[in-house]
Amino acid sequence: MKKSTNNVLAERPDAKRIGLGQAPSDTIADGILQCGFTNVPVIEYVTWTTQLPLTDDEISSTFGDEIDVLQNPKSMPGIDSVDSSFIVNGILQADMITYGFGVHIFAEPQSFMQIGNCLIPAPAAPVATPVSPDSFTSNDVQVLGLPVGSTLSPAVMSWGHDDWEAAWHLTQAYQFQWRVYQRILLVNELAADVCYFGPYAEAVAAGTSEVDVIEYTRQINNRYREKSGGGVFVPVNARRIGSVNGASTVAPPTGVGTATTGNVGLFHATRDFDLAPVTLGGMRNQGGGACCQPFRKLPRPVLLEKGIPIGMTLNVQDAYHQAQMQRYLSISEDLSGHLATITVDENLLGTTSAPTAATAFMPELTLDQGANAYSGQQVTTSRVKMKGGVLKLSILLKGIEVWGPWKDYVVRNMSQHVACPGSGPTSVGSTGFPSLAR
Repeated sequence: MKKSTNNVLAERPDAKRIGLGQAPSDTIADGILQCGFTNVPVIEYVTWTTQLPLTDDEISSTFGDEIDVLQNPKSMPGIDSVDSSFIVNGILQADMITYGFGVHIFAEPQSFMQIGNCLIPAPAAPVATPVSPDSFTSNDVQVLGLPVGSTLSPAVMSWGHDDWEAAWHLTQAYQFQWRVYQRILLVNELAADVCYFGPYAEAVAAGTSEVDVIEYTRQINNRYREKSGGGVFVPVNARRIGSVNGASTVAPPTGVGTATTGNVGLFHATRDFDLAPVTLGGMRNQGGGACCQPFRKLPRPVLLEKGIPIGMTLNVQDAYHQAQMQRYLSISEDLSGHLATITVDENLLGTTSAPTAATAFMPELTLDQGANAYSGQQVTTSRVKMKGGVLKLSILLKGIEVWGPWKDYVVRNMSQHVACPGSGPTSVGSTGFPSLAR
């Protein structure tokens, strides 16, 4: 009978001989050293996946002054999924010749924004969807059909954009550090200079595209309910065309609210806001095709021993970019509450001046049948920011596992090619590790 052959397995230098129990030899060792960097497999990795927004407590716990993707456990505050090749994160079960590493950051494959309104609080039971106009005044609230005890605030839904902004500021805020043997700094570079951060959707000739807003609205509202965000996003379903005076002109629907008084808005139903223009892809880290490669190749391979934690961390080095990253991640934008309600200036209130009996600010000519009149209006100028999308952060190791007598062989016979502990004096002492730190 003809034996089957796994050609893919046979081409891998680690599996071809070492993994099958072949005794160490110079011939096999030479083959390992000559293996091209792109052919070296990713043996170990940890990937965090989270959605925006995060609560302020989750940000301070997980995205504070030190981000430890490789060493932290497989359940982290604010992280929806931890995908790991380790049994215990950051600790090898077998010795490993490491050729290089990767720091990968990805966000949503598309970005868009759309205006709407935020219903506060989020309904606790089924209710009729209120009128959600493109604009409204304080007088109009009487005819929007809001649930009892609820308010409506102008809002902006952002999908994907805040993910990319948070990711970019993360690369500028943190220093990537790789420590071995407690105090040897093997790598010490700005995360932007070592990470792989590029557009996730590299569409060519995609043309003008649009997305269905309601699909993403549901995902955002589910997230805000999960995080006790305090409100839900309601897409625009009506356009304001003007106003009329008098309760006798506009009667309230049966069983909703009370008789209207004074000036109220007039609205037309619309589906103009069902779709939103979308941008495919996202920002590049530093720009240009040369920076950065998916994996950083080490000047020479490094032997990592099993059982010893791999000390790769992201440590803050720029307070401004860290604050910006946290703001884009945050459900409150300024790390002080739940919904992010933004005003244009700290000393400008979130509404325009209210009309009084003596002064009619923002006079609007009504659409009354017969005698038209001017009616003063007041509008909300603050905006509730509601965001959604995914963010992924990974640390990966490319290398070859060495078992049994292979580790001793590497230390004795390959120390001129592989940085090994105790293999001889170097510029950083007798550990055999070259310092790559800048």
